[in-house]
Amino acid sequence: MLVDLLIAQIKNLTGCETVETDYSGPQPTYPFFSYKITTPYIQIVQQMTEHEPFELTVSINAHADNTIQSLQLATSLAKQLKTEQVRQKLRIESVVVVDIDSMTNRSAFQSDDYERITGFDIHLRVVDNFEEDTLQVNKVNLDGKSIKKE
Repeated sequence: MLVDLLIAQIKNLTGCETVETDYSGPQPTYPFFSYKITTPYIQIVQQMTEHEPFELTVSINAHADNTIQSLQLATSLAKQLKTEQVRQKLRIESVVVVDIDSMTNRSAFQSDDYERITGFDIHLRVVDNFEEDTLQVNKVNLDGKSIKKE
């Protein structure tokens, strides 16, 4: 599954835990990453086909105690995701990194202080494993004669 692959790559590249951005459970200790699939389907072929390639956008955020640490973590991850070594690992899983947007400060005010967040959006191309169930005709009756598929 794409999310599991992404979480594993972030952990492998940074050593940090990763949670869904709108995760309602306890917050991991700093530093950590969060992700949100902001655009789940961007059509790139005009006609729906089985095993259709499509793109999606995932927002990735580095959360830390201070702005410099969140900036360093996000920048390091984005650079590593651009390396040929990481791209090859993802390609093996049928995931292609199309583009990585610029870093942005996404710090948010919490109840009494700011949470230091720096993030970027990554655009990925994947393949939908959808397969249409088609009815197979093995036998046809025509003018009283039976024709069977061989």
